[in-house]
Amino acid sequence: MLTALHFFTHIGLSWIVGAAGHRTMRDRWLIVGAGVLPDLDGIGILWGQHAYDAVHRAAGHGLLFIVLWLLLVVALADRRWPTAALAAVSFHLHLLLDVVGTGGLPIRYFWPFSDASWTYAGHWTLASWQNAVVMGGTLLGVLWIGWRTARLNAPAAARGDA
Repeated sequence: MLTALHFFTHIGLSWIVGAAGHRTMRDRWLIVGAGVLPDLDGIGILWGQHAYDAVHRAAGHGLLFIVLWLLLVVALADRRWPTAALAAVSFHLHLLLDVVGTGGLPIRYFWPFSDASWTYAGHWTLASWQNAVVMGGTLLGVLWIGWRTARLNAPAAARGDA
């Protein structure tokens, strides 16, 4: 359950980053993808614990992944460079949340070129109050964006502006 909430926090934080400024839906999804897709490297669990340990927090959590993703963003985005910048922020927020918010396997940022890794000895446990605050703050941020978007898209009479 907590792992799912942590994943939803990745989605929510990425959505909040994507909501910065006026973005098309395509640009927002490219930004969200940068903050969520790194966890695809966890698919190794389907082949066993050894495969999971070998690639999780390496293949999708590294420099090679984000460079390839940013090339895709620049090719597909409506506002290329601002979207690429926010996609990079979204990706690195994911890494920060993994290192500080869960610990676990280290981040191998330079994989496959190096096995050097990042960890943080003071990381929180998944069930910590700190993660609860981050998750709650993310939920409030997403709800606020939804409320603001609905209000801005509502007719003037419904907003009380008439």
